[in-house]
Amino acid sequence: MKTVIFDLDGTLVDTADNITASINHVRRKYYGIAPLTKKEIIRSMNTPGLNLAYEFYGVEHYDENAKIMFEEHYTRQCVHNAKSFDGIYEMLSILKKDGFEMFVATNAPTKTSRIILKNNMIEPFFEDIIGADRVEHAKPHPQMIRKIIRGRPKEFCWMVGDSLKDIMAAKSAGITPIFARWGFADSNLPIPNIEKKVKKPSDILKIVHV
Repeated sequence: MKTVIFDLDGTLVDTADNITASINHVRRKYYGIAPLTKKEIIRSMNTPGLNLAYEFYGVEHYDENAKIMFEEHYTRQCVHNAKSFDGIYEMLSILKKDGFEMFVATNAPTKTSRIILKNNMIEPFFEDIIGADRVEHAKPHPQMIRKIIRGRPKEFCWMVGDSLKDIMAAKSAGITPIFARWGFADSNLPIPNIEKKVKKPSDILKIVHV
C-alpha cells in the first residue's frame, strides 16, 4: 500500500483570506491592535520556531478566550473563500482510483479542516484528518506523520506540503517530502535540500507512481 499525506492550508486549499480575517478579527476585537497583512500572517505561520501568539497578538501565550474567539469566528467564515487549488480534485481522484491511501496532516484544528475539505468536496478522498488538536506536538515535529505511517513501509510514504514545517516533519519521520510550489509557497523562507518539487498537483503523480 502506498500512502500520500497532504498539508491542508496552502497545499490542498487556499485558506489565506480566511485565516487572515480571523486573526485580524481577534487583534481588533480582543486586543485592540492594528491588522496584519496576509503576507505577514502566512510567512509567520510557515516559519518554524516562531512564537505565533507573539507574532499574531503580541503576547507570550495564547489567551484561552482569544483562542475561543478565533475558533468561533473561523468556524463561521472558513468556507467563504477557501477553495481548493486548480488540479487538486483531479489529482486526488487519480490517486484514489489507483489505490493510494491518503491523509491530511495539518496544524489547523481538525473540526474546521474537515468543514473546509467537505465544502470543497474532497473530504471523502482521505482516510483520516489529523489536526493539531489530535497530537501533543504540531509540525515541524514529526508526531503527526508518525501517527499516520505507523506500520506502513516508509519507502512508499510521501508528505506533500508548501512550507518548511512540512518538509522538516517528513524528513524527521523518515519519509520523502514533496514541496508544493503553488499556494502559499511564495511567502515562505527558502526550502533547502529538497529533491522533489512540484509546480502543479498533477506533477505529484509522476513522483509517487514508482
